Amino acid sequence: MNLYRALKNQISTLLLTAISFSSLAQENLETRTVNELEALRSQYKLPSLSVAIGHGNEVVFSRALGFADIDTKKKADINTQYSVGSLAKPMTGIALARLTDSNSINIQSTVSEYVASPSYTNLFTVKELAAHIAGIPHDTPERDIAEFVDVKDHASPFDAFYVFDSHPLLHKPGYEYKYSSNGYILLSAVIERAANSNYVDFLRTSIWKTFKMASTELDTSFAGKGNEASYYSNLATDGTYERATVKRDRSFLFGGGGFISTPSDLVKMSQATYDESYLSPSARNMLYKPVRLRSGEPNPEKYSLGWRVGKIRLFNEEQPWTALHHGGVTDNASTSYLLVIPECRASIAFSTNYVPEKFWRMRGKMADILKSYVNRNDCVRFNKSN
Repeated sequence: MNLYRALKNQISTLLLTAISFSSLAQENLETRTVNELEALRSQYKLPSLSVAIGHGNEVVFSRALGFADIDTKKKADINTQYSVGSLAKPMTGIALARLTDSNSINIQSTVSEYVASPSYTNLFTVKELAAHIAGIPHDTPERDIAEFVDVKDHASPFDAFYVFDSHPLLHKPGYEYKYSSNGYILLSAVIERAANSNYVDFLRTSIWKTFKMASTELDTSFAGKGNEASYYSNLATDGTYERATVKRDRSFLFGGGGFISTPSDLVKMSQATYDESYLSPSARNMLYKPVRLRSGEPNPEKYSLGWRVGKIRLFNEEQPWTALHHGGVTDNASTSYLLVIPECRASIAFSTNYVPEKFWRMRGKMADILKSYVNRNDCVRFNKSN
């Protein structure tokens, strides 16, 4: 009996020691991460930097550094919302994949089966539109008017067709890649028709509510009250920041770039790319595989349904892992980024309220940070055959 008690006490001691070491390792990892982020904020002279890391169905790290508003000295926190620009596109891609699972849409069908105007919608498929190979023009003068001059809230993507529908296609559909946020306005309308629901309402019920994304909303004049960061357009040589214009509307972009959110919400959203109960294997595969041109070649940007698809090496092994990623930039205001390694069920996102020079270099640093949070035992090779 005494031997039994001794063994029991020894096992308990070992378990407590293991838990203590695990907690200490986690604490050290978080401290190292915060130090790296502080250095990054200083290097890029960011008013604020908010970062979240997701693993499985949990947000395992979230921290906001700096100021949501410099003048009032209001500090950023993990609930501070930012304009996330083109990270609306991965949201739209997920919504599209979700609709394929319910047989509400066929991405091989021409867009005209869902939206008949402009007249060229019979020339390309939903899949080609989602991959930016349909030829919809991106930089149209009507966009600047919508954003800065004729500022108003938009309720439906159909209300925003005026920013592109008077312009011809840039190329023969299916044969070239031309990135187009305007194309995603049209894609948002396709989703609205296929879902038989307002586009934003469909995202709210099918994605935001499912993954508890309580801080994500369309960037209208009444969004983000009390929680949205102030934006800065320029940094003077004396170290002072110039405020970005506040007379601005982004709601017209819908799935092309019309939302505010937080990094925590973005990594929650990333669960959709690997949650087997949310999307079928075939639907997830649509996110993992770049859409091919009609010539048979993958499009040059390796773009799938709303995501750029890359590879990342994690454990010094020969075969890299699939990486889904996308950036978002609201000119003279904010930049965001989301990286997901679906096979490891891990993700990282950041947002900031200023667009620094060479901001894209920050994205590589996010990949380095995420690697520290990935455990090889959690990674599983999915079958993503062509």
